Amino acid sequence: MRDQIRDLVSALLWETRAFKVSFEEPFTLASGNRSPLYVDCRVIISYPWARGIVTSCAQWLCEADHVAADYVAGGETAGIPFAAWLAERWAKPFVYVRKQPKGYGMGAQIEGDLPPGKRVLLCEDLITDGKSKLTFVDGIEKAGGEVKDCLVVFDREQGGAELLRRRGVALHSLSDLASCLRFVTAAGHFTPDAGASIDAYLADPARWHAERGYDYSPAGGAPPAGA
Repeated sequence: MRDQIRDLVSALLWETRAFKVSFEEPFTLASGNRSPLYVDCRVIISYPWARGIVTSCAQWLCEADHVAADYVAGGETAGIPFAAWLAERWAKPFVYVRKQPKGYGMGAQIEGDLPPGKRVLLCEDLITDGKSKLTFVDGIEKAGGEVKDCLVVFDREQGGAELLRRRGVALHSLSDLASCLRFVTAAGHFTPDAGASIDAYLADPARWHAERGYDYSPAGGAPPAGA
């Protein structure tokens, strides 16, 4: 079932154009680096059928992995809808966590009512290196919550799972880069030349940039791209 979910969500990301590929005009990342791949799970919020599938798969994965949670939290802003849908389906209280405390009013970083001592599942759209997830974990823990699990729709496989593991947080993902690439290749969406270009980018992004005349910053991170 787990493999079927990865294939299903990979197909969903492709059909909703959340998983994008462009070879002629590579995408520009926030770091300034370029990428032929781009992942934007926020597109899913506009497709009722897609969000229903994602939410059902998320609930199944949580139960299959024996995730224990009193609350479901979404990170500002992309994680909020996914967390809210899961909380509704799973019949759990919902909160969301800001990237930093508000500079006015009560100065809260958590929006909603989170009593101290509650175990919280952090639900997000995707994960790259995991640094932004630690910001949300810190915010929840400062409010008295406990985070042992993080669920994402897509794992870019850039070290996020390991970073969370060192913090004592287990990562659960519905799909990942390898699964999406396997799906689009098997479905015939990639030509052999396109597949070779993707492989070259993943294997050596610095060389891939140099061959196309683009500047490359190692600190900016490597594949894949995403919002």
